[in-house]
Amino acid sequence: MSDFEIFGDVDDSGGVDDASFEKFKERVKAAQAQIKALQKGEQKVRKKEEKLVKILLRFVKNHQKKDIMLLIARLLEQNVPAIFILSIVLLGNEDVLSDEEQTLLKAPEQTLETEEMSLAKMDKDELLPVKLKVRIDDWLKNIMSAALENPHKLLQTGIDSEKRIILPLVQLCAFILRDFLTQNSEESNYDDLKNFSQFFLSGMMQKVANNVAKQKKLKEEEESVS
Repeated sequence: MSDFEIFGDVDDSGGVDDASFEKFKERVKAAQAQIKALQKGEQKVRKKEEKLVKILLRFVKNHQKKDIMLLIARLLEQNVPAIFILSIVLLGNEDVLSDEEQTLLKAPEQTLETEEMSLAKMDKDELLPVKLKVRIDDWLKNIMSAALENPHKLLQTGIDSEKRIILPLVQLCAFILRDFLTQNSEESNYDDLKNFSQFFLSGMMQKVANNVAKQKKLKEEEESVS
């Protein structure tokens, strides 16, 4: 059975039972252990990943919502790239980063096309204020940029054996969007947010996979010429 099916720590309403929350400390320890494991990797990449994981752990420590805390811990435990998790978390939580830490999220040179995955797919009736639409669409673009930071690892950890987005990612995206709309006094329907998150993340993962395949083909062609 896939993680998509068995993950039950956070239900779709954001509820968390006490037993599940007790597991939280274990998952934070697992995330801290991930930092040590990174020592085997390339030094520059490792140092950046260490900083990103520490930012997420700091956010988890200070955050009040159990559902968000557990999802972040679970995703770190599953080795999803920290920069990708952080890009999702930032909507409405931009103060989690200091000015110095902002540089860690500098987008790579490559980009992904985002037009067909904009908020227009969710807000078809155009009920949201323009300023909120702009912020959400910028958020989606930042998530897609973060996906290219470590695309191979994201494809390995962000989808299950049946090629579906793992549920913790879908839930985190939907919950962060839900909280952002609530902070801005906008009503939302969780099922709509979850469906949009599933649609967006699935489309994004496909674009990442296509980009990886394209880069691999270009490299093979260059090597054959040389």
